[in-house]
Amino acid sequence: MMETESLSVVIVGGSAGLGKVIAYRYLKDGFRVVIISRNKPGFVDLNNAFSHYSEDLSSITAERAHELAYRITQNTGRPSYLVFCQRYRGAERSLAAELLVGVTATEMLVEALIPHFAEDGDRAIIAVTSVYADFVGSSQPSSYHIVKAGLNALIRYYAVKLGANGIRSNAIAPLTYLKDESKHVYLNNESTLAKYKRLVPLQRMPLAEECANVIRFLGSEQAAFVTGQVVYVDGGVSAIWPEELA
Repeated sequence: MMETESLSVVIVGGSAGLGKVIAYRYLKDGFRVVIISRNKPGFVDLNNAFSHYSEDLSSITAERAHELAYRITQNTGRPSYLVFCQRYRGAERSLAAELLVGVTATEMLVEALIPHFAEDGDRAIIAVTSVYADFVGSSQPSSYHIVKAGLNALIRYYAVKLGANGIRSNAIAPLTYLKDESKHVYLNNESTLAKYKRLVPLQRMPLAEECANVIRFLGSEQAAFVTGQVVYVDGGVSAIWPEELA
């Protein structure tokens, strides 16, 4: 592994769930971690290597994104990695609002932060999308499917646009995973666990930590020639022909 003492990562939407797990992982590996989210994470930073910028992505502007990028660079230095795991949390389901949080805010922050990226070494953008970018699931509305598909397209676009600069761009598309905030709902429901055991070739649900491991791989020199990819973290479900599932 490369020397991480002076490296930093910016995580958008890292106050809870998978984002929080990702932040812990990078802190453990010696990175300085910057989190952009509405609420400050409730974990203890023993290494004094964590900083937080409060931002409501549903109202972010390009000007605001550039201000954030400048402040982050001045306070923490040039980032090597940029991770997006935000999600629209508004009470009202709105395609416009979900697009702003999931796609437009991502594009604004990439455009603002890329000029401030580290000038050398391994550098990458990683986004958390969903299997619903390619498949239809009744548990989510049309807006969620559209936003995740758009985010995949944006990630591929930046893989091509930024490739000449040595900056990689990838995404992960996870199955429903177990995270601290909601895993008790699944673990206490035997019928749901049995359904996933029948459905998933690996016969279980993934952990948030396992998704974070793939993100950490994509945000490391170990993935130095991987770009423009959407990596499924689904235990093999996407490999099964739908007729077989039926």
